Amino acid sequence: MTPRAFGPHVCVIGYGAAGRLHQQLLSDRGFDVSVVDPAPGVPPTAIPVFDRAEQAARHRPVDVWSVCSPTATHVATVADVLAVDPTARLLVEKPLCRTWEIPELTSLLDHHPEARLVVMDQYRHSQAVALLRTLRQELAPRHELRAVRVGFGKDRRADIAAGRFVDHDYGVFGYEWLHMLALVRGVLPSGTYDRYMCTGPEEWGLRVATDPELTSTAAHEQAVADGVDIELYSTIVGSDPSGQVAVPTWFSLPAAAGETRQRHVEVLTGPVCFELDLDPVTLPRGTRLPRNTHRLVVQGPELRREWLIHDSPLDNALRWSVAALLSPTGPPGLDLRGVARIGLLADTAHPAARPSSVRTELRT
Repeated sequence: MTPRAFGPHVCVIGYGAAGRLHQQLLSDRGFDVSVVDPAPGVPPTAIPVFDRAEQAARHRPVDVWSVCSPTATHVATVADVLAVDPTARLLVEKPLCRTWEIPELTSLLDHHPEARLVVMDQYRHSQAVALLRTLRQELAPRHELRAVRVGFGKDRRADIAAGRFVDHDYGVFGYEWLHMLALVRGVLPSGTYDRYMCTGPEEWGLRVATDPELTSTAAHEQAVADGVDIELYSTIVGSDPSGQVAVPTWFSLPAAAGETRQRHVEVLTGPVCFELDLDPVTLPRGTRLPRNTHRLVVQGPELRREWLIHDSPLDNALRWSVAALLSPTGPPGLDLRGVARIGLLADTAHPAARPSSVRTELRT
């Protein structure tokens, strides 16, 4: 076989915010990148841009397809790619698809057994979370895990007013909830996480702030698995102006001027508390830490320690995903439980607002 003159070719489909990030990071890593987007806005400089996947494949064989189009188009985009490249290696942004599309997607993959697909799951590759797990074993080895709490907040009202993405399928659960599930998975024992994911709506304490225009704007879930209290909270409007869902006491909205984002993980193990604030991080006196810097604080009886961790989970996830797709053994099997769960949560909040969720045997 004649060696190629360039590095692996990654074709990014969709040149919105996620697509631009993928293109920049992949280009910085030395990949040969092209873009498929019939209306890319400001097109990338010195990078081929095509209207259709077929054109990109004719330009040069594609090693990895990075699907960054809107969620509602993911299944159709995967189908288009597989029609052009039946053995495609696909990296798909989250959410992978809408819950009721799971059977269609799995059928597509079943009919293309040589294809491979991974989902972009950046917080599963967070080094800050890996450090938290290690420190739990070192600083609280004899204490049982009591609680895991994860909260993501962002005031998206200005973006929404400017016409940016509004999730009418999942509401608040379509924005950050899958990221939060990845973090819960990162700190729970695997068996406990599995049992948590098997709990049904009738077992949860779930409060949702509904909204006629945005579907839902805030949610707070409380569950228990293996005796561990599990809480997830998210808002897309800052402090809930409707008063339907109070901000939990363990989650504080950012106080820094001009900042509306907060990503917080709290793990209670015996008397020891691990608190991880993920980028963006503002210190107590208002100092904003550099991008991709995270802060981990551990407190307990006669114990207080603090770490600042510089790490890009997105960069980690991209590198891992491309390597897994191109490896001879391929990536691990798809885990579709997260997509199924946010569908059930959305159905619980708005049982008549969406197509009925399809109950299907999920691959893990």
